[in-house]
Amino acid sequence: MNSGDSFLPKLESLIESNLADPSFSIETICRELGVSRSGLHRLVKEETNLSVTLFVRQYRLEKARTLLKTTELRSVEIAELVGIPNPQNFSKYFTEAFGASPSEFRKLPLNTSKPIFESIKTAPELEPVSQKAIVQPAAVSENRSRNRYLFLGLMLVIVTGLGLYIGLPLGTKTDENPDKSGFDSSIAILPFRNLGTSDTQYFSEGVSEEVQAVLAYLPRIKVISRTSTRAYEGTTKTVPQIARELGVVYLLEGSALQVGNRIKLSVELIRAEENQTVWSQTYDGETKDLWTFTSTVAKTIAGELNQQLSSAIRQKMNKAPTRQPAAYTEYLKGQYFLRIRTKEGLANSLISLDRAITLDSGFAEAYAGKAQAYFLNIDEGYTEADSSLKLAEKNALTAIRLDPENANAFALLAKFYQRQNKWEQALTTMRIALRYQPNNALNNYWYSLMLRSVGEADQAIRYSTKALSIDPLFPVIMIGHLGNLTYAGRFAEARQVMQEGQRLHGSTYGWYWGTAFYYINQERFPEALRELEKGRRLNSDASPFPVFIAYVKARMNQPDAARSLLKSLPNDEINYPNRAVLYAGLGVPNRCLDYLEKGAEVGCLPNYLKVSPLFKSLRNTPRFRAVLHKVELD
Repeated sequence: MNSGDSFLPKLESLIESNLADPSFSIETICRELGVSRSGLHRLVKEETNLSVTLFVRQYRLEKARTLLKTTELRSVEIAELVGIPNPQNFSKYFTEAFGASPSEFRKLPLNTSKPIFESIKTAPELEPVSQKAIVQPAAVSENRSRNRYLFLGLMLVIVTGLGLYIGLPLGTKTDENPDKSGFDSSIAILPFRNLGTSDTQYFSEGVSEEVQAVLAYLPRIKVISRTSTRAYEGTTKTVPQIARELGVVYLLEGSALQVGNRIKLSVELIRAEENQTVWSQTYDGETKDLWTFTSTVAKTIAGELNQQLSSAIRQKMNKAPTRQPAAYTEYLKGQYFLRIRTKEGLANSLISLDRAITLDSGFAEAYAGKAQAYFLNIDEGYTEADSSLKLAEKNALTAIRLDPENANAFALLAKFYQRQNKWEQALTTMRIALRYQPNNALNNYWYSLMLRSVGEADQAIRYSTKALSIDPLFPVIMIGHLGNLTYAGRFAEARQVMQEGQRLHGSTYGWYWGTAFYYINQERFPEALRELEKGRRLNSDASPFPVFIAYVKARMNQPDAARSLLKSLPNDEINYPNRAVLYAGLGVPNRCLDYLEKGAEVGCLPNYLKVSPLFKSLRNTPRFRAVLHKVELD
C-alpha cells in the first residue's frame, strides 16, 4: 500500500464501519488494511500531519459535530454512536476540538467553531470497550402520529399472543436451560473462498451465511458464530488447530463462483481430529437453484452428524425464503452491505432489500433485513432516532406478519422494547426469538445482559455460557460472561474464565474492565485498582477508567482523585452517571442519589443499576427504589 490518495478513503471507510465500536484500535486497522504499524503511521502523517489516533478521533468528533447540529439526539447518545462512550472524555475532546462543550456548541452558529484539534498536543490511544449507560428514550409526545400507537399496540398483541402460544406469558421468568453443554456435535463453517471477481464477494459470503443460518435450526448442533470463524479467513493454520481453538468436531470448507446466472458451489465436510474428509460435493447450476443447494448441504450435514430431523425442522429447511431468484440475489447483496455498516453500505443495503421486496412482496427476511438496517442507522448515528425506530418497527412487524417464526424480527423487537424500558416485553420477545433460533450467539448474549439488568443473574449465566460456546473468540461475549458470573457472586467460576480470557484477550484493554469489576464486587479495591491501571497502561486515555480509578481510590480512603474529577467534570447530563459513581465512592449517598434521580429524568443512568456493586449500600433506600421504579427495574 503506497498511495495516500487511495489509502485514506479505505481508512475512512474502515473507521466509518467501526464508528460506534470503542474497541476499534490501531491493531485492527493494520490487520484489516494489510499494513504495518509503522507504515500506517507514515501514510497518515504524510497525508494529514496527524497521528493515527488523532485522525480516528478527528473523524469521530466530526461525526459528533454533524449529529449535534442536524439531530435532536442527546449528547450521551451521540457519544455512544461515535465510539467515545465515556461522557467525561467525549466532552473534553469535543471542547478541545471546537472550543465549546457539546451542549454549548448546539447553541452556536455553524461557522463559529475553531479548527478541529487545534489545541491537542498529545495522542493517547483509542477508547476501550466499556459498559454503556442505559439510555432511557424521551417520553413520547402527544402529537405523534396515530400510526405510532397502532404499531405499539400491535406489537403488544403480537408478543402477548405469541408468548402465550409458545408457553412464554408476559412477566414469566425463564426457567429453560439453554443447554450449556448438551450439544450432540459441533461444527464451524469457515469463510467460503470467492472464486469470482470482487463484485461477487457478496455471493460467497452470502452462501456460507445461509448454510450457517439453516444449520442453526438444529437445536442439538453447536454452530460456531461467524464472528469467531472469520478470524480464519486466509489462515495458514491446520484443520486440527482451528478445530481445537473453536472447540468443534467438524469443519466445513467451501468455495463459490458466480458468473452471470450460473453458479458453482463446492463444499467439504471434514472431521477435524483426523483431518479426514467425510463428505464433499460440487453443485453446478443456475441462481434459481441456489436455495436448493443450500438446503441440501445443510440436510446432508445434519445426516452426517446423526441428527434426526423433525417434520417441523425439515419443513423449515425445505422452505425457500422466496421463489424469486432475482429477489434472493438482491437479498444476499443487501445482507452483504448490511455487514459493512458504513452509511453508504446501509443505504445500499436498503436499496437492495427494497429491490428484493419489489420482486417479492412476501419476502419476510428482506423486511427483517430492512428493520436491522434502520436499527444500525440509529446505532451508527446516521439518521434521526425516532423516525428510524418507526421504520424499524414497521418492517419487523411486517416480517412477523409474513413469517410468524422469524427470529431476527423478534430479536429486533426485543431491542425496541428495551429502548422503551418495557423490560417484561423485551425479555418475552427475546425468548420467542431464541425459541425459533436457539443457537444465535448474539441473541443469547443480549438476552443474558437483559437478565442481568433485571437481577436474574443465574439465568444470565446460562445464556452467556451458551453464547460463549457458540462464539468463543469474541472478546465482548467473554467479558459479558465474566460480568454475569461476577454479579452472581460465582467467583470460583469467574476465576477460571479470567485465566482463559487473560490468554486470549490479555492485550485488549477492555478485558481489564471486566477483571476490575470481579474485584470491585468483592470490595477488594487494591486488586481492582491494579486491573484498572493495567487497562490504562494499554490505553493511556482509556475511558471509562479515570472515573473508576477515582472511585476505587476513594473506597481506599484516597479521596483526592474523586474530588478533583468532580470539580473538573463538565456540567452536562451525560456526566450524571459519573458524578453518581464518584459520590458513591466518596460515601456521600444523598449527592449520589441526586444525580441518579437527575439521570432517571433525562435517561442517563449507570448500566446494570439494579445489581451494580457501586450502589449496593443504597439498594434498600426509598429514593433508590424510586429511581428503579421510574425506569421499570423494580
